[in-house]
Amino acid sequence: MANEKEINKNKRIFQQTNEKYHVFTNKLIEFLGESYYTAPASTMLSLHNAYEGGLLDHSIRVAKFASMLNELLPEKLKCSKESVIKVSFLSEIGKVFLYKKCESDWHIKNQGKIYEFADNVTSMRIGERSVYYALSNEVILTEEETQAILNFEKPDDDHMAKWHSSPLSKILKTAIEFAIMEEKTESVDA
Repeated sequence: MANEKEINKNKRIFQQTNEKYHVFTNKLIEFLGESYYTAPASTMLSLHNAYEGGLLDHSIRVAKFASMLNELLPEKLKCSKESVIKVSFLSEIGKVFLYKKCESDWHIKNQGKIYEFADNVTSMRIGERSVYYALSNEVILTEEETQAILNFEKPDDDHMAKWHSSPLSKILKTAIEFAIMEEKTESVDA
């Protein structure tokens, strides 16, 4: 779980990264506000990073793994560092206003349900909402960046996503999977 010190550390890491790679526009930063830095990554302890600041921690991990995976690729498959970092931080911003604290002691105690879905949010996939938030706040996305964000949560039996995605899509999806594995390992060790 992130404490205030860890949240502030992750906030500084993001701000430095954003300054270097220009991932978020000022309009997007203003739109997301402090909620971006404190949002959880999921609703339940059995999932991953279901705590305040969990989403930003998750995004930093995704960027780390995505950068490492990109470096392993042959030159003709490598993506620009800017695109790798951009999709890593933008891919799950759709979670920022998606959750609210669970108020049921029974659900918290018996199911580990720390958050639940907010009532006032239109139903969309995370990737769809993330692209919507980005485009609505003047972030310019290439087709490959858009595809990566929209495809990361598609199941493996979606053959269009599986066989016709760009390397950027594969990097993002794999990086997210590795980040979740690392987060789950750390939550077991805690």
